[in-house]
Amino acid sequence: MKYIVIGLGYFGSHLAMNLTSAGHEVIGVDRETSRVEEVKDKITHVMIMDSTNANAIESLPLSDVDAVIVAIGEDAGNSILTLALLKKYPIKRLIGRAISPIHQSILSELGIEEIVHPEQDTARLVANILQVESAVNISPIDEDYAIAEILIPEKYVGHTLESVNMEHRFGLKLVALKIAPKESTRRGLFRRDHKVDFDCRKDRILHDRDILVIAGKIEDIKKFSS
Repeated sequence: MKYIVIGLGYFGSHLAMNLTSAGHEVIGVDRETSRVEEVKDKITHVMIMDSTNANAIESLPLSDVDAVIVAIGEDAGNSILTLALLKKYPIKRLIGRAISPIHQSILSELGIEEIVHPEQDTARLVANILQVESAVNISPIDEDYAIAEILIPEKYVGHTLESVNMEHRFGLKLVALKIAPKESTRRGLFRRDHKVDFDCRKDRILHDRDILVIAGKIEDIKKFSS
């Protein structure tokens, strides 16, 4: 897929790099030469451009991309003007970043249907993780339900999935088991070295660095992990 990311600050540059790493074609745009220089070898294409200039916007391949993300965060005025210019074109998906409630309100008035709040969302994610003991990651579905990654609670280490019986005892749905490599001792929040097992055999023994991916009520997840 092809994307244009306008605004290569911390959020925009990392978004562009992650999309590129995932195999997508990304055009990164920023008015600051220094920002473009920092990421030019890490994303597919880069452009030094003032996105508030109508002629400059017209030079972008807007009809050829799957989405345009305006990630400008330090200047709400530039964000609003950029999105107002982009609204004139038939773009498949146009996504704006809001840095305040007023900013979001203005973007909504412009007709921007997809608005992201990276700082707010990150704060909410960390707050959710901290509220659940042994949580690695939590993705809320709504106010009551979530999908969570939980380190095996100590009291269940050495038990089988069948003996834990979380669906019957806690009303939780087991989605997957992330199996820790034997040589790893890391216990940070984010893990990329686990093997994902979707079969979840009932006789599998749970180890202390394994991670359960479960879905259910947030309160039930808290009870299970405590």
